[in-house]
Amino acid sequence: MPHPFTWVPAAEQRHVSRDPVPPPGMEFPDGVVVSTLCGREVTSATGELAWLWTTCPSCDDAAREIVGAPPRPEISSERGEHA
Repeated sequence: MPHPFTWVPAAEQRHVSRDPVPPPGMEFPDGVVVSTLCGREVTSATGELAWLWTTCPSCDDAAREIVGAPPRPEISSERGEHA
């Protein structure tokens, strides 16, 4: 069963939305305003670079809770070190 949400690059981060994806239904096209699990309304972006943006921590936490995944590991301010 697919997840009840869709990842969407927007506002220079990867967010999660429960909005319906327009046909053909694989991802939001460029320029669509979507509501996110972090409570923002953002405009979707497309392209390979957009998918490399960092993940919105609030959206990630909410998505993990929905699917029953463990919380994401905390990352220290120093690159590459985990708390």
